[in-house]
Amino acid sequence: MLRLLIFGTRGNWVRLAGIVVGVAIGVLLALLLVAGANALETRDIRSSWLQPAVNDLSTATTDDTIAARSDDIFGGERIDRLDIAAPAHAQAVLPGMEVPTPGTYKASPALTELIKNTPSTQLQDRYGEQVGTIPESLLASPDSLVVVVGGTPEGVSALLSAGVVDSFYAGAYGGNQNYQTIALVGALAVLIPAFLLVAVSTTLGSAARAERWQTLRTIGAPRKLVKRVALAEAAGTAVLGAALGVGGFFALRPLLALLPVAGERLIADDLAVSNTVVLVVAVAVVIGAVVAALRSARRTGSSATSQAVFEAAPRFARVIPLLAGLGLFFLVKTFAGQIPVPLVIPIVASFALIAMGLLIAGPYFTWLTGTWFARLAQAGDAVIASRRIVRTPRAGFRSVAGLVAATFLISVFAFSASASGSAGSYTSEPLLPENAVAANVKLDTDIAGASVKERLSRVSGITSVHFTYTDGEGIYIAGDDARMLTNHAFAGDIGELTGGIYSLAPDGPALHEATISTLDGLRINDIIAQTDSRAPSIEEARTALLTFEGVDRSAGVWTRAEHVVDTDSDLATQFAEIGRLAIVLVTFLTAAVLAIATTAALYDRKRTLSLLQLMGMPRNTLARIISWETLVPLLSILAPAVFLGWFTAYMLITSLSSRSLSWPDSLLGIALAATGLMVVVSILLAARVGNTIMRSSENNRRE
Repeated sequence: MLRLLIFGTRGNWVRLAGIVVGVAIGVLLALLLVAGANALETRDIRSSWLQPAVNDLSTATTDDTIAARSDDIFGGERIDRLDIAAPAHAQAVLPGMEVPTPGTYKASPALTELIKNTPSTQLQDRYGEQVGTIPESLLASPDSLVVVVGGTPEGVSALLSAGVVDSFYAGAYGGNQNYQTIALVGALAVLIPAFLLVAVSTTLGSAARAERWQTLRTIGAPRKLVKRVALAEAAGTAVLGAALGVGGFFALRPLLALLPVAGERLIADDLAVSNTVVLVVAVAVVIGAVVAALRSARRTGSSATSQAVFEAAPRFARVIPLLAGLGLFFLVKTFAGQIPVPLVIPIVASFALIAMGLLIAGPYFTWLTGTWFARLAQAGDAVIASRRIVRTPRAGFRSVAGLVAATFLISVFAFSASASGSAGSYTSEPLLPENAVAANVKLDTDIAGASVKERLSRVSGITSVHFTYTDGEGIYIAGDDARMLTNHAFAGDIGELTGGIYSLAPDGPALHEATISTLDGLRINDIIAQTDSRAPSIEEARTALLTFEGVDRSAGVWTRAEHVVDTDSDLATQFAEIGRLAIVLVTFLTAAVLAIATTAALYDRKRTLSLLQLMGMPRNTLARIISWETLVPLLSILAPAVFLGWFTAYMLITSLSSRSLSWPDSLLGIALAATGLMVVVSILLAARVGNTIMRSSENNRRE
C-alpha cells in the first residue's frame, strides 16, 4: 500500500522528482554560500601579513622592524607592495619567508611571470634584484601580484606610510570588523531564499498528497498509518534531495574556485566546508520536511481538507518583529559608540529581524490589500481571487514570499553597492591630461627641478616634465606649465590647485589664480611626466619616478584615471562585486521559488479547480484568477520591500562607515525587470498546470 500511494502514478513520479530537485538546489546553494564565505575569510587571513599593524615611528628602536605598505600599478593591474627593513634579531618577522636585503625583492609567482615578460625599464627596475619567490601559502590567490622590497631603516622610514611593525597578523578583512559584519549579513541574506526554496519544495509534496491521505482516513486507516505515509514520502525525498545537493556541492566546488572575486581566482582548498556543517545543513532540511509532513498529516485527520479552508485574519502583531528590527537599527545608529557588545551582534540581529519580519508581516499586508480588493472586485475572476486572498491570506502570500524576499535583498545589495566611490563623485575639470603620471615628493625633501628634468629626459616616451610647488599651506603651479597641462584653459601667471594634483575637489574650480607673486623659495611638491600616450611610455615614466631619489613611493605614481579608480578601497570594491553577483544569484533563485510555490498552491486546490471545470469555467479565466492571486499579494508589499531594502542598506553602510549612498546599482533595474518577467512566466506556467489539473479525469470522476 505504501509503495502504491507514493509511487502509484506517473504524475507522482514527476512531482516527487520536482521535490527532490528543489531540495537539492537549496542544499547545494546553502553549502556553496558557506564555502564561499569561508574562502573569502580564509584568503584574507592568509594574506593579512600585507597589512601589518604598525606603531608610530617615534617608538622605533634598533631591534624593530619597519615597514611601509603601498599600492603599485602596471597595465591597469594593482600590485601590493611592502617595503621592509628588519634587523637580524627583530621580534616581528615576516611569516614563512626571510626578509629581502636592501636593493633586492621577492615577488609572487604571478608577478614574477609578469616581470619576466616585461622590459626591465617598465617594471623590474622599480624593485631591484629578485632573490626569491613569495610562497603561495602566503598569497590570497594564484593571481595575486605581490612584491616585498628590502630597504634600509632610514629609507623605509622616509616613506609616508611607514611605521614600526607590531604584528604581521591583522585577521580577516584586514582586521576590519565592519567588513566582517557586511560579509555575515550578505551570507545570511542569500541563505534566506535558498531555504525558502527548500520550504516551498517540501510544501509541494505535502499539498499534493493531502487528498489521498484524507482518503485513507475516510476508509478507516489509523492516524498512525497516515503519519507513516507522510513521513516516508517527506523523509525519503528530503534525504535523496539533500544527498544530491551535497554531491553536487563537491562536484561544483572546483568550478566555483575559477570564479574571480576582485579580479583574483579563489583556491579550491579554501572552499572547504566541515563535515559538521554539511551534516547540520542536510539534517536541518530533513527535519524541516518531516515537520511539514506531520503538520499536513495532522490537518488531514479532520474533515477540513475536504471542505473550503478558512484562515483566521492575521493580526497586527505580525508586524511587531519588523518594527523591532527597524527600532534596533535606529538604536545602533544612535548609540553605536556606547553599545557594550561587538557591533556585529546588533547589526546582524537588526537585519535578521527586518528580513524575517517582512516575511512574517506579509500575510497581514496581503489581508489588508485583499480586503480592499474584495470591495472593488466585480468580474468573476476578480471575485474568486479576492475571496481566496481574504480567506487564506497566509497561503496567498506564501506563493510570492520568495519574490518579496528577493526584492528586499536585491534592493539591499544594489543600494549598498552604490556606496563605493567612483569618478562621478568629483566634478572638477582635470588638471592632469590622460597621458601624464604624477609623483609626490617626500615631506622635508628639497630636490632640484633641473636635475629631475635632465634625468627624465633620458627616458623614452616622456615629452615634457612639470612641477607643482608648496609653501606648506597651498599647492601652486607656474602658468606656463598649467597651460600645457590644461590645453590653455588657464591664463594667469601662477595657479593654485584645489584638491591636489589629481584635481579631485568635489566642488569649485580645480585651478585658479594664486595670491602669491612668485614661486621662488618654494619646494617641489609633485613631479608630472607627460608622455606620448603609449602604454609602455607610461610604465617607463612610472618606473623612472618610483626609482627617483626623493619621491615618496608609498604614495604611488598614478595617472588621473588610475587615481580616481583607487579612491575606493579594495575591500569595498570586492564587496560591491560580490553584491552584484548576489543580485544575479537571488534573481534566478527566486524564479524557482516562485514557480514551485505557485504550482504548490494549485495542487492544494485541486478539488476547487475540478469543480470550476465541471461548472464550465473557460480556460483563460484560470489565468486571470492566478494573475490576481499573484499580483495582489505582491503589490501589497512590493513598495515596502524596496523601501526597507534602501533603509537597511543606508543604516548598514552609515553605521559602519562614513560613506553615503547614491543612486542604486544599475543591476537593480535589470533585476526588477527580470522579476516582473518571472511573474509573467510563472503565471503562464501555473495556468498551464492548473488547466492540466482541471482536465484530470481522476479528479472529474471523483466529483
